Amino acid sequence: MANEKKTVKKQEVHYEKALFIQRLAAYIIDIMIISVVVSLFSYPFLDNESIQKLDNQAMEVAEEYVAGDIESSDYISESISISYELARKNGVVTLITVFLNILYFIIYQLRKGGQTLGKMVMRIKVVSVDGGELGVNQMTFRSLIINSILVDMISFAILLFANDTVYFYGVGTLSMIQSVIIFASALMVMFGAKRQGIHDLVAHTEVVRTDLVKEMEVCEN
Repeated sequence: MANEKKTVKKQEVHYEKALFIQRLAAYIIDIMIISVVVSLFSYPFLDNESIQKLDNQAMEVAEEYVAGDIESSDYISESISISYELARKNGVVTLITVFLNILYFIIYQLRKGGQTLGKMVMRIKVVSVDGGELGVNQMTFRSLIINSILVDMISFAILLFANDTVYFYGVGTLSMIQSVIIFASALMVMFGAKRQGIHDLVAHTEVVRTDLVKEMEVCEN
């Protein structure tokens, strides 16, 4: 007697892709949370009086330039010096920001199955495109790009080892690149067929809704 093949039916979960507005809202919520926590942790270490003086100097230099009292070369030179000093005064903020971003967007999000507090509120989560379990490398690469962790780390290194001119133009260039990546990723999520940003493509991830889940029957012989 010939062996009969049995057809086995199993349920496979299918997630709907998250909407851009959901991802944006989650991103804003997360940034607000991080900003508040960073402010609380960094406040005792900041020299607020010196920072305020530097801010006032920056405004005075700008006003002098607008009024025509100083040349553009003098304005740029003084702005570079003030920006550098401000960055050094706020160095602890950068360090705490990097640490909390790693803790929150990589470790916490990984442990919570691809969700931050913002994503929980918006009922979305990060998943691997192959349907497997999210890996540390995936979450790390993703967060380094979209959450500015890599840019902040490089900026801090430049602050430590380079002069004020290199810092000014180096960090300016990095900030511009980061802005382009975020803008391009937003367009890709809004209009792309796969709704994946640059960070998703690099990490092989996608963001899906947790409130719209379909179960599909798949037949296997």
